[in-house]
Amino acid sequence: MNFLKEVLNTNPLIPLFLSLAIGFWIGKIKIGRFELGGMSGCLVAAVIIGQVGVPVDPVVKSMMFALFIYATGYVSGPQFFASLNRKMLSQLHLALVSCALVFLFVYVTAKIFHLDKGTAVGLLAGALTESACIGTASEALQRLGLAPDVLKSLEANIGVTLQRKLFKII
Repeated sequence: MNFLKEVLNTNPLIPLFLSLAIGFWIGKIKIGRFELGGMSGCLVAAVIIGQVGVPVDPVVKSMMFALFIYATGYVSGPQFFASLNRKMLSQLHLALVSCALVFLFVYVTAKIFHLDKGTAVGLLAGALTESACIGTASEALQRLGLAPDVLKSLEANIGVTLQRKLFKII
């Protein structure tokens, strides 16, 4: 296991291409009528390979996150634009109202429980169940010009739920 970790740490491209190869293989496995797909398979493989403790350059992280968002848009974009018609107006209203209500809920909750920015953004990302929200929040925190220790603490809190704060209050 140490040999594998050493090889992956010394050659940063190996984990990247290994996650792609294993991910596409995982994505093609069919269980009944269920198939994970290449993009999701690569994500699962990358998470598993990341558990070995391979450090990833921040530039590579940002680039891969951007490619993930691009691929998601590329797959779902044509379906989205094909569905634009008058029937969709009711769904558009629902989306706008739900976004506004979720943002308002997170803002009020953060003020009431005195949550830091990282925890509030983590709460927003969890409420919206949106990976793009987590990546965008991390990027926004990095651009605030905070001290490295404060930034690390806030980024760690992005994944924290409100449950820990609630149990302290109760």
